Amino acid sequence: MSNDRRGGQRGSKSGGSSAGNGARNGARNGDGPRGGQRGGSGGGNDGRGGGANRAGNSGRGGYRDGGRSGSNEQRGDFSDRGRGRDSDEFDEYSSQSPERERGLGGDQVEGVNAVRELLRADRRDVRELLISVGRENSPAIEEIIELAREQRVRVREVGATQMEAVARSESPQGVIALASSIEPVDIDALLEDPKAFIVVLDGVTDPGNLGAVMRTAEQAGATGFVLPKHRSARLTPSAMKAAAGAAEWLPIAQTAGVPSFLERAKRAGVWSVGLDADGDVDVNEIPVADAPIVIVLGAEGSGLSRLTRGRCDLIASIPTFGHLDSLNVSAAAAVACFAVARRRGRE
Repeated sequence: MSNDRRGGQRGSKSGGSSAGNGARNGARNGDGPRGGQRGGSGGGNDGRGGGANRAGNSGRGGYRDGGRSGSNEQRGDFSDRGRGRDSDEFDEYSSQSPERERGLGGDQVEGVNAVRELLRADRRDVRELLISVGRENSPAIEEIIELAREQRVRVREVGATQMEAVARSESPQGVIALASSIEPVDIDALLEDPKAFIVVLDGVTDPGNLGAVMRTAEQAGATGFVLPKHRSARLTPSAMKAAAGAAEWLPIAQTAGVPSFLERAKRAGVWSVGLDADGDVDVNEIPVADAPIVIVLGAEGSGLSRLTRGRCDLIASIPTFGHLDSLNVSAAAAVACFAVARRRGRE
């Protein structure tokens, strides 16, 4: 089977799966020579389609997002006790709630790595940099301050109370940047890339996991990232901090729905591979890894939605060897993305 969909030899979903299965002599979970290896869980009924069951449901959950709620996503008010600052200036930010953000978000960046990459990329307007008084000096902080001055960004030192009040992640590491929001890129531009390697999240709602997957995708050489407009985490300060600057370099698009995006990808000649415990193909042996490809990771707990799973050309699984039946979605993303990266690196 040719891997080049754009050459007009596109196989059907079942054809793609069977081609992958034949090449791997029974790679389905629990079968064949792997001696009972279990596929890492990744898909299933997402509970949103009236309780419809997915085909071949093994009873396992999906790659789990964990639903952590420990991060502080509520922005408090700036105190007016800063050195040389009046209360009106801090009220400008304290009156802005998270709901003011539109689109992807990303306008408040916290943490040393995330802020440094924001300034290194120099792709967005940064209107202010807040630095904690009494911070520990480090080369990274000094670089941030120097970059800010070169870009004529206003730099302010604030006390611990003010830093804590404005922070919306658990630990901003003494540095917060206020910038313009990240603008989504055009989906067609991502799909038209002849080397397209796109990561899509289907209903992942934890900001920390979103950021971790973005960081992995960027490091694995992904050419784009796609998020649903609904039922998805956004680029909150916690997500931006976890991404460690990946959001500044990775083109991000939004879609009204993942199934419709996958149909669009198919028309553009791009293969789509979902991760699920019942996948027919070992994730390390995806036959179309070197072709234009979309990797789809499902929601926490429920995995891939029924419609999303149905639109994927191939369903891949991650072999596991322990007692647990699930991987965190960011861990699953790392395995899948670098499996694709290794294949592409050899070609």
